[in-house]
Amino acid sequence: MKYLISKFPCSLLGKECYRIDKNVKYELKNIDDSFYTVFGENGELPTCINFKDQNASKANILCFNYNSDNYIILFPQVLLPNSVYLLKLKNQEIVISLSEELCISIDSELILRTKVNKLIYSHYEMREDYCLAYFEGERNYIVIIKDKQICCADYYDEINVGEQEIYFMKRLEDSLNHGKVYLIKDKKFDSYLIYLDDEDMNLSTEFTMVIFIDALQAGNFEYCNRLLDEDIRQESAKEIANFFPGFDDYIPLEIDKVALIKKNTLAGIFEFKVSESKIENIIEK
Repeated sequence: MKYLISKFPCSLLGKECYRIDKNVKYELKNIDDSFYTVFGENGELPTCINFKDQNASKANILCFNYNSDNYIILFPQVLLPNSVYLLKLKNQEIVISLSEELCISIDSELILRTKVNKLIYSHYEMREDYCLAYFEGERNYIVIIKDKQICCADYYDEINVGEQEIYFMKRLEDSLNHGKVYLIKDKKFDSYLIYLDDEDMNLSTEFTMVIFIDALQAGNFEYCNRLLDEDIRQESAKEIANFFPGFDDYIPLEIDKVALIKKNTLAGIFEFKVSESKIENIIEK
């Protein structure tokens, strides 16, 4: 079988027109040998694809096979104008370049390059030895720098400012309703996870894998460890991260199989053996 999953809402225009919802798995049937044009709903660049083509992978399209099934994953691609900002502070020259990527260099040394959504530079402030650069968009963004080191570069949804401290909180919007907090307090930087609600979760076996992956992506290794059966539970929960490649997104293929994605490429496929909401084994495929 052949499946289509889009990471953004879009329309397929060819002999017929189809609307595609974000993160929904569609089975492709009766495919003809012709091109469809993909039009995003939020300013994404249009792209063309022939679903008969077995080698359709490119910058914004990932194709892979698993268990005799073909998967086609569409990623958004946005072309934004480039803006450059120059800051001079503490005898250092900071250059901020902003388009679909945010790049920051200090004295010609690149210290940050990361993909971002549409942002505009707002302002910066100094707190002790920390430089805080603020960006605005549909979701605000903060970069915290100390001694040419990036302490934080992330979106945030809430900010709390005091005389001697400042907190930023990002909603991870995952199944565990995690929040991630970044703070500067008593001249020190720290970050940690929080739960944004206090409700107990009645964990169903069919959601165990997804919840484990959400916790893994958030860095909540203690929660990951609690989901493991005693036979494979780790003495140090942080060791769990060593069993998986780095990833920034994931796609459930079935209730017990998941594809991990890193920068629009396939990082790995894993199968979970689950019984009574406990993970008995994890197998890399």
